[in-house]
Amino acid sequence: MKHVIAPNGGDFATIQAAVDAAAPGDTLLIRPGTYAERVVIHRSGLRLLAEDGAVLTGSGCAKDLTPDGREKGTFLSATLLVLGDDVTVENLTVRNDAGDGREVGQAVAVYAAGDRDVWRGCRFIAHQDTLFCGPVMLKVLAEIAPRGLESVECVPSVGDCPPTRSRQYFEGCFIQGDVDFIFGPYRCWFEGCTLFMNARGGWYTAANTPEAQPWGQVFHRCRLTGECEEGAGKLGRPWRAFASTLFLACDMDAHVSPAGFEDWHNWDGVREITRRCGEWGTTGARRDLSVRHPRARRLTEAEAAAITPEVVLEGWRP
Repeated sequence: MKHVIAPNGGDFATIQAAVDAAAPGDTLLIRPGTYAERVVIHRSGLRLLAEDGAVLTGSGCAKDLTPDGREKGTFLSATLLVLGDDVTVENLTVRNDAGDGREVGQAVAVYAAGDRDVWRGCRFIAHQDTLFCGPVMLKVLAEIAPRGLESVECVPSVGDCPPTRSRQYFEGCFIQGDVDFIFGPYRCWFEGCTLFMNARGGWYTAANTPEAQPWGQVFHRCRLTGECEEGAGKLGRPWRAFASTLFLACDMDAHVSPAGFEDWHNWDGVREITRRCGEWGTTGARRDLSVRHPRARRLTEAEAAAITPEVVLEGWRP
């Protein structure tokens, strides 16, 4: 069944109302317009197809307060939270307009918590912590429990989560942010995406891949660019000690730090870059693999060719 969402004249005026009424296999067609709402996709098997000009926007941030006066933190700030498995989202712009993280803290645009979810041609725009791919924390589950959730992967603390079963696939997406703006423990494949660093600069990635999990974030034929000063964009830092992040055949312009310990960055004396982070086939301004972080991996052509979506995503490819 198809449900049309439009500010005027559709089956539903809000995305959330359409999600609540949908069943697995349904398509939600989102007409152009700005939808100022927080959306929780708690159904599996949905397809959200947005027409050009459809924008979902929110302004939640880590420094927002709960009713008892405590700060909500990162994971209650998301504009869009996807809990369902086998959800496909196409051509939708999702923004978190809370502002600079130095003032509001983390402010997530998309929280991708399902398995086998597909994102095509989407735009995710925020500042600090734009895109999180990982399981649901207990406090998040408690806040959204009234929606009658299907089975979801839930952990007490995302920082110490066990190996995860969940996978996310991104194709042709535009992802904008600054500090650690693509982060989390899930197995993720990014195909032909653009990663855009805001003027503040920072790290494109901050994976926290569990030690026993062989794959984390893989970026294939992506473009890294931005509006920060030259060299102010760093490839990544490990949120936890066994972060796994690979860049394969990616183009990196002068916004990306060119050399030494600055392109890959240790978080502290425990969370350090290892050979689970690395790159192959990089092109673009000022890139010289001979001066990478000494612990980061320089893959061979044969090693890179063996890393495919099917391998990283455990046999699944959209």
